[in-house]
Amino acid sequence: MIAPTLACADWLNLQEEIHIMDRAGVDSYHIDIMDGHYVPNLCFNLDILAAIRRVSATPVDVHLMVTNPLDYVDRLAACQVQLACTHLDSWGDPGEFLDALEDRGIRKGLALSPEDGVERLEPWLERLDYILVMFVKPGFSGQPFRPELLGKLTQLDTLRRSRGLPFLIEVDGGVSWENAGDIVKNGADLLVSGAFASLDRQGDLGERTAAFRALSASRCRHAAERGMNR
Repeated sequence: MIAPTLACADWLNLQEEIHIMDRAGVDSYHIDIMDGHYVPNLCFNLDILAAIRRVSATPVDVHLMVTNPLDYVDRLAACQVQLACTHLDSWGDPGEFLDALEDRGIRKGLALSPEDGVERLEPWLERLDYILVMFVKPGFSGQPFRPELLGKLTQLDTLRRSRGLPFLIEVDGGVSWENAGDIVKNGADLLVSGAFASLDRQGDLGERTAAFRALSASRCRHAAERGMNR
């Protein structure tokens, strides 16, 4: 499955591009929200998120790169966000963030930055609906993929199989036509596709989106069992 990152869309024609990708059959949209504090950059804000939700019924997953993620939860719920995650070090108690999402019916995630080991998730692993694995430093698009981190996917896939856990594995950062197969083979369910993938501007957006989604087809059944398919 794929989740085009709207950070790489044409912002001056955002509604049109969303409609094109909707028709191509995307599984969700990946929305980056940054505060210029946790990461030294800005991306979408909650008002733009609300506008996106008005023009498309496609699910969204929100990646919070912010210092106080709890400040955002009520408005995420108001925007009917389906999934949301934050980084382990963005709040003193990640469990408090998970509680807040659960109370509002939002599927719960935590994000692993490149330097974070899988073992850091252990206290919350059984509560998670998905895990976002970053293959680049959070906050900036266009960074190269780091193949040495593929082992994290294998670790997580092995963990969920051995314990019978239902979480999805999402991969963000440097995902491309060339490495998508390896990412999927190592256990990923959902690929965040951006400037190196379906939004590479190398052809018709709808055709590129459908073609890139086909690369993840081998994991679609596995992910459908975890409730992501529309």
